[in-house]
This record gives sequence, structure tokens and C-alpha cells, in this order.
Amino acid sequence: MSSKYDFALDMATDNSNSLILRNIKPGSDVLETACAHGRMTRYLSETLKCRVAIVEYDAEAGASAARFASDARHVGPVFGDLENGPWHANFIAEGMAFDTIVMADILEHLRDPAKALARARGLLKPGGSIWISVPNVTHNAVLIEMLNGRFEYRDIGLLDSTHIHFFSSGSLEAAVRGARLEVARRLDPVLAVKRTELKNSYRDVPWHVALYLRMRRGGEIYQFVWELKPA
Repeated sequence: MSSKYDFALDMATDNSNSLILRNIKPGSDVLETACAHGRMTRYLSETLKCRVAIVEYDAEAGASAARFASDARHVGPVFGDLENGPWHANFIAEGMAFDTIVMADILEHLRDPAKALARARGLLKPGGSIWISVPNVTHNAVLIEMLNGRFEYRDIGLLDSTHIHFFSSGSLEAAVRGARLEVARRLDPVLAVKRTELKNSYRDVPWHVALYLRMRRGGEIYQFVWELKPA
């Protein structure tokens, strides 16, 4: 698992990581959850000169990210558990708060995403934000798979085999509201059907179905990248 999400940071294209990082103020206090091996952590620390605290369930990945963090106490399956670990209580007890909390590509892996969001909300400074990124299970590539009787998990991407929750825009909005948050900005990157890891195309469905899918609003949104504020 620790090497599964160990890939290079791409700041040249519009992807979930780059869109979030471009909107974080240099020199600010940041809490990065599910930081993996620290590709964003390093950029936050070395390029943006932020003070970065991390929470990471995977001990091996967290040890790698810890090199770039100012606070790396909450690493491993006990301390780095976003839903049940002590990180939230520890930060509250110490009066720590953050300008930005990053929850990139993690909510879909949690049993109770709204609970994790609510815990994070309590750690924001006045005016602070939570940035999330979540795969869009209603991407046209997934619908084409389902119309052809397929729903096969992949190692990464829209149908990642470790996803516990799948989100549409509406269901993600419900989770956000459940955490007493609201969407302040949406920077949703799009990815054409033929470019996704599912390797299908509009030619895989009847022409009239393909026409409908092409006209669907948001049908090629690959991820929801949202800035959240307390409601």
C-alpha cells in the first residue's frame, strides 16, 4: 500500500494536487492529512515555506513525509487514524489551529467522511479553509463501463480497489453539509473519457447514448476539488 500512491508531483497541469497547492498562502500553517510519501508536504515546506503538520495512517509513507513536516507526531495506524486517532484531541489540547487543512484523495477511503470533515473543521483558524479532492464516480467513463455490464476495480483512479465510498456531486455536498461546512469554490478538473485509466470511449455505446453522455453537465469531471468553509 505504501508505494501505491508514491508518484511525482505534477505542477504543470491542472490536477487535484496542483490546484490545491496553487491556492495555499505561502508561510501559512497547514495540516495535511493522508500525505502519503510527502510529495505535497515537501512542496508546502520547501517552496511555499509553510509550517506543515501531517496525519498519515501508513507508517512507512508517513516516515518519508516526516522529513518535510514541522509536526509529524501523528503517523501510523494508531496515531494517524483520521476517524479515531488522537490527532484531533491533541491539536485541540495544545491550542493548535490551521489556515488550511488539506484532505486530498482521502474521504473516499473513510467509513465516515463527514466525521473526519467535522473534526477538521474544529481546527481551522478564523477564515481558514479545508481543501478536498474526491473522484467523481459519475464520470462518463464509469457510466460507459456500467452500461456495458462492467464495474471492475483498478489499482488507482476512479474505481480504486481501496475506495469505501463513491461520490457524485450531490452525495459529496451532503457529506459537506453533514459536517456543517459549505462549498466556497469548485475547481473541478476534467478528463476526457478516452484519457482515463478505464480505457473506454464513446464508441462503446450506441450513438444516441453517446450523444446524451457528451451533453451531460459535468460528465467529464474527473475529480471534485473544492474549498470548504464553516457554514
